[in-house]
Amino acid sequence: MYQIPMIGFEEVESVIDPEELIEEICECFKLYSMKRTVTPPRTVMYVEGNWWGIMTSYIPGCGVGVKVVSVIPDNPKRGLRTTQALVTIYDHETGLPLIVMDGTSLTAHRTAATTAASIKFMWRSKGGTLGLIGAGFQGRYQVLYAYKVMKPDRILIYDIVKKASERLSKELSRKLDAEIKSVSSLKDLLEGSHVVIEATTCKEPVIIGKYLKPPAHVISIGAHTPTERAIDDDTIRLAEVYAVDSREATSKETGDVVQPLKSGILKLEDLVELGEIALGLRPGRVGKGITIFKTVGIAVEDTCAAYYVLRKLSRKAK
Repeated sequence: MYQIPMIGFEEVESVIDPEELIEEICECFKLYSMKRTVTPPRTVMYVEGNWWGIMTSYIPGCGVGVKVVSVIPDNPKRGLRTTQALVTIYDHETGLPLIVMDGTSLTAHRTAATTAASIKFMWRSKGGTLGLIGAGFQGRYQVLYAYKVMKPDRILIYDIVKKASERLSKELSRKLDAEIKSVSSLKDLLEGSHVVIEATTCKEPVIIGKYLKPPAHVISIGAHTPTERAIDDDTIRLAEVYAVDSREATSKETGDVVQPLKSGILKLEDLVELGEIALGLRPGRVGKGITIFKTVGIAVEDTCAAYYVLRKLSRKAK
């Protein structure tokens, strides 16, 4: 009987090289914007108030990927991570499942690789200050990946739970060659950072335009429902480029796009896909102003990252 390999959290962690994954993600976004993938909108449901998603995609050369993911805000109280996920890769010709793997680690890696790609194409400078809002599980990966492309001199970390930002600051100080400190003021972080990454479960904006000092690049991975915001209207008005992972997905799923479109301060044609920037079809930066990258996460990221892990494991086994 055929045995489907099942890969856990630690084994996924052990084979991923961040710089390799960033390059893989860049290529998958190019294919997505060229419409060479099959990526239907994800199915979303709410179970007892918690968000669940089913995400599917086909990428030529990678096969078919399916992810089931949930966001459970109360999980930290249970000693569990907020995001839980499982990813399966299938052979697109036979339908045979090739591997099942932990999607919690994979989601953290692929999201961080995606935001790092936005820094690569939309910030492009080395050094400076990186600011992280949200010192949770995902925040750690965001800093580690951003460091690879930005090499910041200084890293500021803010969290509404001060102990969380202090703990992450100490952990990262042992790993990265940069001045890293926890800050108590969101305003200070926004005013003092060149690149700002929001990685929270916020429902109201934490990226406040009046505090940003251009040039700056802001990234938001939270606010993944139409009623939630992470970026305020002032930031959107100031932005010279508003980039997204998917024009279709963000215009339906996040309040950071849905609400500005409805109010008229943003037009659908203003949104630039990261894949279009990577292809050289649209600019990632046109001056010394403020740029935005908003990601809600799309299935090509999971299929790409999962196939990358499968390929690495196959090479390791030889």
